[in-house]
Amino acid sequence: MLNGKVYVVTSPDLITAVNRNSKALAFNPFIAQLGKRITGHTDATSQIVQHNLNGEDGPGYVIEVHDGLVATLSPGRDLEHMTEAMLIEATRLLDILGTENEVELFGWIRHTVTMCSTQAIYGPANPFNQDPAFVGLFWCVRYNQRRLYMAHRDLRDFDHDLNLLIADILPSILAPKGNHARSVLGSAFKEYFMHYDLERSQSSAMIKARYSANVKHGVSFHDQGRLEVGTLLGILANTVPSAFYMICRIYSDEVLLHDVRRELETTCVNKSSDQRSWTLNILAMREKSQLLYSTFQELLRVHAMGAGSRYVREDVLLHERHLLKKGMVVQMPMAIMHSDPRIWGTNVNDFQPQRFLKQADVIKDNKSQSVAYRPFGGGVSMCPGRHFVTLEVMALTALMVLRFDIIPSGDIWHIPAQKQESLATNVFPPEMDIRVKFKLREGFDDIDWHFAML
Repeated sequence: MLNGKVYVVTSPDLITAVNRNSKALAFNPFIAQLGKRITGHTDATSQIVQHNLNGEDGPGYVIEVHDGLVATLSPGRDLEHMTEAMLIEATRLLDILGTENEVELFGWIRHTVTMCSTQAIYGPANPFNQDPAFVGLFWCVRYNQRRLYMAHRDLRDFDHDLNLLIADILPSILAPKGNHARSVLGSAFKEYFMHYDLERSQSSAMIKARYSANVKHGVSFHDQGRLEVGTLLGILANTVPSAFYMICRIYSDEVLLHDVRRELETTCVNKSSDQRSWTLNILAMREKSQLLYSTFQELLRVHAMGAGSRYVREDVLLHERHLLKKGMVVQMPMAIMHSDPRIWGTNVNDFQPQRFLKQADVIKDNKSQSVAYRPFGGGVSMCPGRHFVTLEVMALTALMVLRFDIIPSGDIWHIPAQKQESLATNVFPPEMDIRVKFKLREGFDDIDWHFAML
């Protein structure tokens, strides 16, 4: 699959045709092949994964797991419970910052998002909660017990090893850090699932559904742990750099920072009569804090640079002109579609936070934009975690901009370029980190902060 001819599709009309042919142009084969290379699970589990992979004889393991993700990560109570658990941990970590603290911004966000996400998904028994040093192990960075700093010099090691793991050539020799990390983390999650109690677990509905599917299909505890390493990639790999660039984009633009704060304070915050207790309404943000949401969408248009992939299971003729041959691969690169001036206009290379604002008084044909905009993929394989990622990044950003000023070293913001490292990532991490100072906003140091799932 990884060695054949590749068809590159960048036309919105052809992308729509690809999405409509989801049986013949399938994503699941990539899950089966790349998943084994990334996690290193056994051949026995590979057979479970491959069985009814594309629904040949009813839904198989992969389809059942995917359907469980869709059901538990769609808007509703399950998603709200996850978001609430994430924010409880986020509030605790923000409180640790105190009134003033210097950190490496990407390192701090990486640690914070990892701890918040894993706590929300796996519950108190989460291996990362039991041993926070696993954060450093997962990212292959040096961990500091102060919990506020991670060294930048190893920033690229994990992504580098991930590509070598995907190549699957002597991983213990050519990808020693990645191979060691997946082994240790796999063992930790093996223990997690060996002691897992479906009825009493405080984990998310997502993990309960995943565990039930694993038990039903006979996946061993060893491979449940290994498979979870792949799940961690899906949870963290794109969320961390997205949150980093969201903070950079907002704080580096004084006007945008002012406008986002004003919008949040007037539409999504309830204040006590004495003005000393502020409550941020999380679920209201997507509709009421439209500038913040538009900024997030523009962030993904500019910074999502991965590619959607499909395996051609049978010959397909698109638009009666383009023949895709069985056994080949279709690639739909985001960077090309997200930077096409015919779709986005002459200011396509500019970061425009207002680009996605609703404009009722302007008649716009957004069909091409909606198809070409693919940070979460498209069609039946659209990322089921997109709602959680959106809520998580927007909520973390809102809590930070309301509570803190962030001042870069030298008082000048320089947004670092992205470094393309991993085949499994859409939003690539920065080439370098930024040293910043967190400081409580002047006049806000005596406010009690709360949040509500409203």
